[in-house]
Amino acid sequence: MDSNQIKALLDSCFVAKTITQEMKQLPAGFKPRHIHILDAIARLGADGEAVRVSDVSRQLNITTPSVTKLLNELEEKGAVQKDICPADKRVTLVALTALGKEYEEKYVTRYHAQWAANMGEVSEAEVQTVVRTLNKLAKAMPKGENE
Repeated sequence: MDSNQIKALLDSCFVAKTITQEMKQLPAGFKPRHIHILDAIARLGADGEAVRVSDVSRQLNITTPSVTKLLNELEEKGAVQKDICPADKRVTLVALTALGKEYEEKYVTRYHAQWAANMGEVSEAEVQTVVRTLNKLAKAMPKGENE
């Protein structure tokens, strides 16, 4: 792979970022990352298991301090509830409130279903290739400062 191919990949990443920024109008004060957190909590808690902050962090591959900051913002907005784990006071559990469930349903479940219905020309194999490629790109990205 040469630098022109890397440039084309990075240009596509900017297109992807633009897509996420142009998504359905979110409620005042909500960012796409907030909806991403709500989605992760819903998926992790779908089987009825308690969801820890560290579970959300691991699921989204985001640092725990970053997830904690976003969860605090979501708690202030009334979309999540945080509780101390009764079995281990060091662990914080998170759950969607009624508002959080409503937003997850509207801005994830229904929105993704609408989008999927419009993606007739894109095959599942193509989607899987994009996902694999972006994950490989993220792993291969040089860390630290440029020389």
